Amino acid sequence: MSTRTLTGTAVLLALGVMLPIAFHALPLGGRVFQPMHVPALLAGLLLGPAAGLIVGAGSPVLSLLLTGRPPVPLMIPMALELATYGLVAGIARPRVERLIGARTLAAASEPPSPARGSHALPALLVTLLVAMIAGRAVWIAVVVWLAPLVGIPGRTTALALAALNAGWLGVAIQLALIPAIVRAIERPRIP
Repeated sequence: MSTRTLTGTAVLLALGVMLPIAFHALPLGGRVFQPMHVPALLAGLLLGPAAGLIVGAGSPVLSLLLTGRPPVPLMIPMALELATYGLVAGIARPRVERLIGARTLAAASEPPSPARGSHALPALLVTLLVAMIAGRAVWIAVVVWLAPLVGIPGRTTALALAALNAGWLGVAIQLALIPAIVRAIERPRIP
């Protein structure tokens, strides 16, 4: 890992612990806005799958150790969900950019553009959706598997889906905010 990747991973890991503290001060802030998801997705998109995996898995674990949140039964599925977000975002982004870029270029019949050119925003949105769907699928699978082991009674699939329902506003905010952050960070610097 490069110094840039190590530094970025550390910063995003710290952000993954600090953002929930701020949002949990608001009523339902953490459950609705899902602030811990943002650093994991940013790590995967900006720094690659390894950094995304580390930030995603590490944020809930460090948060539990430092703040006592989330509780252990929630931390396990969260760590796996967020690790999936970061890993899938890092793996999917170059592939989606190539796919969307190739289709854009074929349709427009123009010479290849620089990496992350005019197709960057659609590629970021598709990558985010793929990562979010994969992470949510992992979360549901882990909750359904883990709930009986930790003594959570009832229909675990219904409980898992109901918990996800509260986060739609957070998903919308993430889809609007994360591409803007990525593009701002990756914008070429003008001396």
